[in-house]
Amino acid sequence: MKAVILAAGEGIRLRPFTMSRPKAMIPIGNKPVLEHIVHSLVANGISDIVIVVGYFENTIMSHFGDGRNFGAKITYVSQSRPIGTAHAVFSAWDILKDEDKVIVLAGDNFIDKNTVASALNGEPPLAVVTESVMPSKYGVVSLKDSRITSIVEKPETNFSNIISTGIYLFDKQTLNFFSNASEISALGISEVLSSHLHQICLSAVKTDGGWVDAVYPQDLVKLNDMALENVSSLTQGTIEHGVTLKGNVHIGEGSRIRSGCYIEGPVIIGENCDIGPDVTISAFTSIGNDVQIGPYTCIAGSVLMDNIAVGTHCHISRSAVDCGVEIGSAVLADGVARGRDRSGVMIGQDSWIGSGTVFFPNVIVGSECRISSGSTVRSSLENRSIVV
Repeated sequence: MKAVILAAGEGIRLRPFTMSRPKAMIPIGNKPVLEHIVHSLVANGISDIVIVVGYFENTIMSHFGDGRNFGAKITYVSQSRPIGTAHAVFSAWDILKDEDKVIVLAGDNFIDKNTVASALNGEPPLAVVTESVMPSKYGVVSLKDSRITSIVEKPETNFSNIISTGIYLFDKQTLNFFSNASEISALGISEVLSSHLHQICLSAVKTDGGWVDAVYPQDLVKLNDMALENVSSLTQGTIEHGVTLKGNVHIGEGSRIRSGCYIEGPVIIGENCDIGPDVTISAFTSIGNDVQIGPYTCIAGSVLMDNIAVGTHCHISRSAVDCGVEIGSAVLADGVARGRDRSGVMIGQDSWIGSGTVFFPNVIVGSECRISSGSTVRSSLENRSIVV
């Protein structure tokens, strides 16, 4: 059986994190979202994988190569124009047309191995569904018993809280619906299936595992939460005397955790990082490679990507910071409420944040911004903004 991962999308609503990478390559738990999906497929015995690429396609192709380093055989198909997910499936038609079964997945969702298993354990055609507190962002399904009777994309009124995850198991008949580009045009997969529900019995299978979609920048911390749920403890760096590690903490090669640091997992820290002394890192935090964090700083439930410098006495929670960002001392970027359901600040790549800056919750800072020391940032900033 082949798997098709749709990863050609640009992810405009996820700006600034998709300025120089496809949505599927945003690092979550220190791995691209797409890599988590590949691992989930391989864990279920699916190693023959087709990835449909488009926007910044070389980023994906150079990372995965032919797939051998990931236990897979990966073939790439370029979607000529980003005109819809149905067309993305059509782009791979020549490879798929002789298959009896194909699993189709969106490359920009976090999908764990149990969710993949939910699809593979059913009989095609089927769609994997889940409950959502915000169904209007997705394809909302109506059910009669376990059969899907309608799929409505982004409805204006919420008639159901059951949504399609974008994971499908197709048989040959269902695949044939995607064989003619002129018929499917700019449609999504769910719209094509909706037009054929009178011909097929499309089953709904509720996932037993993890699935999270990132629609907006603030969603990245939720993906990170799920990616870290199964992180295992591993210490490859240097841990100085007086460091406290609690729970599952993964520390990469060449990293140094200095005296007085307190780290409560699940936490993952990449390679060649320098943290502390006296830094607190709370649960559900990912820190990439080559990150420096100064003394007395607290990082909680956040995503820090590669090549970031954070000064002393900062407090950063439920935030996502892209590569190459420099943050001064005593910067406050906190969430709106206690607990994990809150959002701090989202900062685009290569931005500079002066000391003493205070961010209001839910602020998005574009790429290459410059914020002067002592600033209070109440609203989102476009790329290359300057705050004086």
